[in-house]
Amino acid sequence: MTHAHATNSTIDLATISAADPIHASARRRRPSVAAAFRWEARKAGNLWYWIVTVLFDAIGMFNGWSQYIDYQDEFARQGVTWAAIWGQAMLLPSMVFMPVLVSAFAAQIESNEHRGRNWQRLNATGTVGVAIAGKMLHGLVASFLTVLVFEVEFVLVGRFAAGFDFAGLGPFLVRGIPLTLSVWAIMTLTQAVSAKTESFAGTMSVMMVLIIGGCVLSLVAPAVAQLYPCALITSASGARDLVNIASPGSMIVSTIAAAAWIVISTLIFRRLARRAI
Repeated sequence: MTHAHATNSTIDLATISAADPIHASARRRRPSVAAAFRWEARKAGNLWYWIVTVLFDAIGMFNGWSQYIDYQDEFARQGVTWAAIWGQAMLLPSMVFMPVLVSAFAAQIESNEHRGRNWQRLNATGTVGVAIAGKMLHGLVASFLTVLVFEVEFVLVGRFAAGFDFAGLGPFLVRGIPLTLSVWAIMTLTQAVSAKTESFAGTMSVMMVLIIGGCVLSLVAPAVAQLYPCALITSASGARDLVNIASPGSMIVSTIAAAAWIVISTLIFRRLARRAI
């Protein structure tokens, strides 16, 4: 937007406001965060995401259940139940499936924003802050539901396929807190990247490089991976450190790391969105 165009727009709005105070008052009313969230949920077009999430989580569950069946006697001697399935069931989804799907989900939504020049419109009306808040809330809910799908499948397989008692399930459910924040961190990072690249292909190209880097770090440097955004899900799940699956310290570290990346990515996302003209 040129300076001349901005000036003319300001003059026009001032003239209209003076001539039509009713409409001017309506323009001053800003949409709520709740309304922005509802709009974000409606336009997301996310049915494909939930179907693929259920299917890919099921692949992980099958891997975990198969390992338990193959080594059932050994697990029984050690008194291992839920952890016998969790580690293998979570490993592939946390390293590959979840990061890729979450990134694609967020990239699809944000590419549509750029295609429709929605950021320019939001900046022009001064509602970009509310829109970002709605997006963040939507991202949190989507992240929680993503983890919930995995947890539900895990409980169903452990209880009805393996016959585990619900006792001992607690730490795996509590892990849902850092897991949700870790998924949310990747989603927010994708939004920040998309605000710069502006296209689905460009965003996914960047995210795939970051995700591959996360896989490598999770394998060769788990301690470093705890702080790397696209390896946060694996660290938060404790899939590679089942001995400490119930460790509060491990969960706190993952939670803090994810929260830090959410804040950093949100600030970057907000700054780039406000620069769209």
